[in-house]
Amino acid sequence: MSRPSPDRLPLRLGTARWRECGRERTVLVAPLPSAPHLVVDLHRVEIARLARLGEGAPEALAAALVPPRLLPLLEAGPRGFRRARLALAYAEKWLLRGDLPEVLARPMAEVCLLPCLPDPVLLCRADGSRLESPTVGGSGTVLGRLPQPTLAAVGWSTGGPAGFCLAVEDVRGVVLGAWLDADFELRGTLEIRMGDRRRTAPMEVWEGLELPRLRPAEVRLLPPPRFRSLPELGPGMAFSLKTRFETLELTLGDDLVHPTVQ
Repeated sequence: MSRPSPDRLPLRLGTARWRECGRERTVLVAPLPSAPHLVVDLHRVEIARLARLGEGAPEALAAALVPPRLLPLLEAGPRGFRRARLALAYAEKWLLRGDLPEVLARPMAEVCLLPCLPDPVLLCRADGSRLESPTVGGSGTVLGRLPQPTLAAVGWSTGGPAGFCLAVEDVRGVVLGAWLDADFELRGTLEIRMGDRRRTAPMEVWEGLELPRLRPAEVRLLPPPRFRSLPELGPGMAFSLKTRFETLELTLGDDLVHPTVQ
């Protein structure tokens, strides 16, 4: 069976938490392309790969090549993402062979997906102003203001974006989606949905947008597109934000702050 080409594997990176042997484990994960209901622990896969190759001190080497956190991988830049793709391709090969150990891949339903980058070094709005609060929330967050959904660019070592994720500013900081899409393309739509009511904006609204130089692990919100209002969306209501690579479930709080139009 041929090994999947790393360059052809779609790469989405996130941060997940689960309990293991009485302890919480928080690690860098990616969904397996051929089994997207499974998330693979990329760091552990790299340890296993290096051990099978006979490398000395595979744990220490894996910590440098495919670290257990997204932040140092962003600091490593394209080389780090290349190594992450190699680890993902190795897990794919293992899965297709039928003997991928359970300790390396867990059902997505059994883990807690956190914001893709829980610890950004900088949070900025589209105009470059810093968010007053550095708090980063994820799926399930109760918002304190009416949503202005958008995307966020996440920087890496080259100064450009490593990828994009779902985002929405809140009174307490920002909410980020669970997945950083490293192969992002401006196609499809950004959708806000409540029940059977929805509003959409085409991804093409960001066509030609020029980004400033980004620091590694900097999060920069893109200008939010304009959506027609959903009159039913009010205090206490649950809604979702959706793109082709993720759905983010959120709820509005009982005391809402109306956002300032910029």
